[in-house]
Amino acid sequence: MSKLIIEPHYLGSLEYFTLLSQYQEVCFEVNESFPKQTFRNRAYFLTSNKIQPLIIPVKYSNRDKTEDVKVDYSQRWIKDHWGAFYSAYGKAPFFEYFGEEFKGIWEMKKEGLVDVCLEFMTLIFKILQLDIEVSYTPDFQKHYENDFRNVVNPKKPFSDRKIYDPTPYAQLFGDTFVPNLSIVDLIMCEGPNAAQILSNSYLRN
Repeated sequence: MSKLIIEPHYLGSLEYFTLLSQYQEVCFEVNESFPKQTFRNRAYFLTSNKIQPLIIPVKYSNRDKTEDVKVDYSQRWIKDHWGAFYSAYGKAPFFEYFGEEFKGIWEMKKEGLVDVCLEFMTLIFKILQLDIEVSYTPDFQKHYENDFRNVVNPKKPFSDRKIYDPTPYAQLFGDTFVPNLSIVDLIMCEGPNAAQILSNSYLRN
């Protein structure tokens, strides 16, 4: 398999991990200027029949690269994110197996946003048993082969991108399946079956 170029996401969506799981090597873009309102610092959980966005507050200037963006720990976001996680998945089938591992990463209080994202990414790869080699862009380039930078974003519906074809699974809240939540939703609900569901959800053209 060839290499995928994409930016790191915070507890990425099912679309994001469906894409990543198709590659043996992922190169994370960390040298671009940090853009606003993306999945780089936000994720979506399903809690009590509503979709809840979780956003990591960050500190940066307009010219900062993604690798230089710092997490703002002056705000109480860790307590809020863990509270949302526990509220959403505390009674999920696989919370007892993986819940504390996620909590431990929040409690690390990594300084950089990329570091936070990659700690979660490493855990998720382990849970999904994905053997993916990770690298980072050494500098910024305008074009790459298999360039998916800024493709998976919250400003447009995932159906427009023709990557992710939702495979429904049993969720904790509501009677209607909600697609493309954070990968956490799938892991907590399905555990070892999560990787197969991702594979089934890849839209093969």
